[in-house]
Amino acid sequence: MSQKEVNALKRALDREKASRKAAEEILEAKSAQLYEVNQELEASHKELARLYSKTNSQLQGVFENIVDAYVIIDLWGNVLKMNEAAIELLGFNYKDDDINLMSLVVAEDLPRITPYFRELLVKGAITDFKITINTKKNQKKFVHVNASTIYEDGIAVAAQGIVRDITLENKYQQALVAEKQKYGSIIANMNLGLVEVNNNDEILMVNQRFQEMSEYDEEELIGKDVGIVFRAEENNAIIKKENEKRQNGELSSYELKVKSKTGEIKYWLISGAPNYDLQGNIVGSIGIHLDITELKNLELQKEKLLQKLEKSNEELNEYAHVVSHDLKSPLRSIDALVSWLKEDNKDKLDEVSLQNIGLIETTLEKMEQLISDILDYSSASSSNQELVQVDTQALVDDLLQTMYVPKNIEVITHNALPTVKGDKTKLQQVFLNLISNAVKFNDKEKGLIEINVEDEDRYYKFSIKDNGIGIEPKFHEKIFKIFHSLNKRKDSTGIGLSLVKKIVNMHNGKIWLDSTPGETTTFYFTLKK
Repeated sequence: MSQKEVNALKRALDREKASRKAAEEILEAKSAQLYEVNQELEASHKELARLYSKTNSQLQGVFENIVDAYVIIDLWGNVLKMNEAAIELLGFNYKDDDINLMSLVVAEDLPRITPYFRELLVKGAITDFKITINTKKNQKKFVHVNASTIYEDGIAVAAQGIVRDITLENKYQQALVAEKQKYGSIIANMNLGLVEVNNNDEILMVNQRFQEMSEYDEEELIGKDVGIVFRAEENNAIIKKENEKRQNGELSSYELKVKSKTGEIKYWLISGAPNYDLQGNIVGSIGIHLDITELKNLELQKEKLLQKLEKSNEELNEYAHVVSHDLKSPLRSIDALVSWLKEDNKDKLDEVSLQNIGLIETTLEKMEQLISDILDYSSASSSNQELVQVDTQALVDDLLQTMYVPKNIEVITHNALPTVKGDKTKLQQVFLNLISNAVKFNDKEKGLIEINVEDEDRYYKFSIKDNGIGIEPKFHEKIFKIFHSLNKRKDSTGIGLSLVKKIVNMHNGKIWLDSTPGETTTFYFTLKK
């Protein structure tokens, strides 16, 4: 081998050594890079493991502590896992019992839920349904199930579901439906018209009775403004005011004059109340309607009759005053003529003639008293006097000062008499007549008249008791009738007690008596406070 060839071979070896060294340097750099990458991957794996452990722990916590029952089943319905809520609901524990969820479903529900399971397990759809199941204690539970499919590598391997016990809710719902049907039937058939409107006064619901009252069919009313359908012009202000009350949550009752479909005027008594939604917002109102047309017409007739009666009473009183004057005038003339005749012939008339003239004078006096009593009786029920507070104690004291009471009769008042509201003149007539009768018809050597009063809630009960001749029970009602007098005395016309009863009735009171013949009589009467 020549020197030239040796040198060429040497240069080739040097180049190879240089190339190998460069490759080793590159390999060493790559190894360092791979080491760093490997270290980073290890750190990433550790972090992923930590996160997985944390997430799994969190999911396990959610699984165990979820309020509703949570169940995982395989594709054949066998329970793989369940939380404490599910164990408590079903009574089974998947760790101790082999449970197939389908076997818990009541037989009548199985055909109904099969499509849901097909959707869930075959097509992988999320679904929900309601079924009845039997628990381990053989208790039937109505439950609502929300279910979804569990996948692994894109393949359905199991299913999971939230199972909520809605047994009580379902019972309440059934009870609510039953109540709604019951009250719906009552509302439909009751004799009161029912209307529900929204805040715009648009009719939402009416019952059968309201349709009969208004003469409109349901289709003609629903959606219509209740005011436009029934409102008369004079009702505008009333309806506006009542609507404002509903918006303020107030209940009230009021009357409306309306026109029916045929134009007939009707009167309704309406009780209205606000209607609330579940959030407590006022969404309208509900009105109960009572047809009071017949009653209202009777009231209008009554008002007309009262006006007519009042006018007749006024005319009668005027007539009574005129007749009283016309009757008293000739009586006074006769009395004067008799008095002159007696005076002119007193020396010529014998005793019998004088007695007859005396009888004429007595009769004339009684006739004048009778006319006065009739006038008092006819005007007793009509008074132009304003009702005032009357001190009955002062009234009685004044009477006893002016009226004649024999010395053998004592009048006592047991307690202070009250103040009442009434016509003072007419109340004076009541006490005057009763005390006068007690004096007139007292036959005892030592007479006693007792005046008393008792407080009875809304009334005062007065009593005037005497120890006189008494009144037999069979006359207790008759003595209050006009012109009925038990004793034929010249100063008794039989009108006094009739007048007393009329005045007491006028003051919204009543009068009665207790009596023992020959011993005592007590007249009771009440006056409103």
